[in-house]
Amino acid sequence: MTDIWFSYGSIRYSPDQLLFLLEHRALLESGRWPSEHIESGYTGSSKGRAYKSEGYFVKPVIIIAELNARLTSCCLDGELVVGRYTNGYDEVELARIHHLDYFDVVKRIGTALAYCQGAKRKRSSYQDYKKNRMSYQRKREPHHQA
Repeated sequence: MTDIWFSYGSIRYSPDQLLFLLEHRALLESGRWPSEHIESGYTGSSKGRAYKSEGYFVKPVIIIAELNARLTSCCLDGELVVGRYTNGYDEVELARIHHLDYFDVVKRIGTALAYCQGAKRKRSSYQDYKKNRMSYQRKREPHHQA
């Protein structure tokens, strides 16, 4: 479990925020936001009432629905991310369950998390994103000469 907490207004789907959302996925899907778990020392009361135009459950549901949509577009790789960060399986267990190589599971989880990052959804499909990412990584690798 992480000790990091984010307010719903600060969510931009950064790497730390993705892990926070995945850890609290069930709570968010139920329409509740995780509490911050700090003592403020404040003992006063609200001087006035503020009326909101939407229910308290709307923002958590919208935020986790967006992440779920991004993960769904990643197919099996999105399932691996959920298995790792929501359901608590490690990469070895996921490799065994899905009949994959351990290093392949690690790479697929990393790629899916990278695809899900960002304030806005990627315009390209996950398959196109993976192709472009692989060509970029090949360009960055040092060329070995014999």
